[in-house]
Amino acid sequence: DYRKGDTLIRFLTIMSSRWTRLVLVLLIVISLQTTLFAEMRPFGVAAQLVLLFVVVSGSINGSTIGALTGLIAGLMYDFVLPTPVGLTSLALGLAGATAGLLVYFFREPTWWMRLITIGVVSLLGEVYYPLAQTVVGLDGWLQFRIIKVAIVVAVCNLVLSPIAIFVCRWTLTERKLSV
Repeated sequence: DYRKGDTLIRFLTIMSSRWTRLVLVLLIVISLQTTLFAEMRPFGVAAQLVLLFVVVSGSINGSTIGALTGLIAGLMYDFVLPTPVGLTSLALGLAGATAGLLVYFFREPTWWMRLITIGVVSLLGEVYYPLAQTVVGLDGWLQFRIIKVAIVVAVCNLVLSPIAIFVCRWTLTERKLSV
């Protein structure tokens, strides 16, 4: 029957979409963030795997994809956190867009330019969240400790960035379904 075949093709098209892969990979990333990486605390600071994924997606795919990845990841992460829904989404969307904008000015960014971008935007992204919390009236988040946290998160993200680059490229590559 023609309709069954057409429905199957639509289903396969949706399932092979990079946005479907993104949501599925983000489920794994958020699971790792809230379990394994919540317990591993170098210098008393939890590594931010979700922020790393968003920053890498922005540095590889540009500011639009980085911002969309940040908004989706932030919304998914907001459902786990006890903070207002949309706050993490705003901070991560801004971090993804910032990463895309930093490499935008280079015609062919080299690997070390991407690493510098990942480190700098990870540092900035860790500051965006307490700033957003302060803007909506959640006091006590913007402290001098954020300097130490941002530096440790930036270093952790630099160490984990080769794996994140590989996963991000696989996840967000647009593929055409051939039937």
